[in-house]
Amino acid sequence: MSITKINSVTGYGRIASGKRINRAADDAAGMAIANKLKANAKSLNVATKNTREGIHVTQIADGGYDSIMDRLQSIRELAIKSMNGTNSASDRQSIQDQINQQMAGIDESARNTVYNEMKLMDGSYATVEIASNPTGKGSEIKLESARLDAIGISGFDVTGGNPDLDMIDRAIEKVSADRSALGAQANGLAARERANQIAYENMTAAQSRIEDLDMAKASSELKKDETLQSVQIAMFKKEREQESAVTKMF
Repeated sequence: MSITKINSVTGYGRIASGKRINRAADDAAGMAIANKLKANAKSLNVATKNTREGIHVTQIADGGYDSIMDRLQSIRELAIKSMNGTNSASDRQSIQDQINQQMAGIDESARNTVYNEMKLMDGSYATVEIASNPTGKGSEIKLESARLDAIGISGFDVTGGNPDLDMIDRAIEKVSADRSALGAQANGLAARERANQIAYENMTAAQSRIEDLDMAKASSELKKDETLQSVQIAMFKKEREQESAVTKMF
């Protein structure tokens, strides 16, 4: 009788690592697929982070638009106030001073709304590319200038007593449209982020199904191998004892 050699080293190694595939010899094709899935999953993870940064850009720009819209509303109120016939020239000048402060605040918001040293609302950047997919391409954020001349209220004046309210209304309409477009882009980025997260989860799950070890099954098989080897050793020992006894008889 000979003892069948049972290699439990691989079994112990797999249980220790928790992986079914620890080297190419374990499953060359499976390892190749798992490595590809791992690379794609890591790329998706980076793309998700990029997309989240793009969302942060839109949130900061939206805060700038909110401030500008508040100031435009204040300018319109002051303009209407200046149109009252009870105002003197000095009253209208005082109102103009307040409007000038509001316009300076608009220009300041446009110049100082910044993300990572990137000025978002002064016309410096027309488009920001966001690498929102694993290929390094993906989405764009289009940014409009909110400087006074860009929204059309540079030089707005109420001291003559008959200000052009349409100028303010057009500015409000433009800022509202630009802000709505930015919101739509933010929603698109949020949808892309969710899609990336789902794809990442699916890829890591597929990788796990290929690479990871079924611990219960592996433990059971290892125990079975150990038991079989113990039985074979015991049988071999018994056989040797019987052969020795027969030899002594002669």
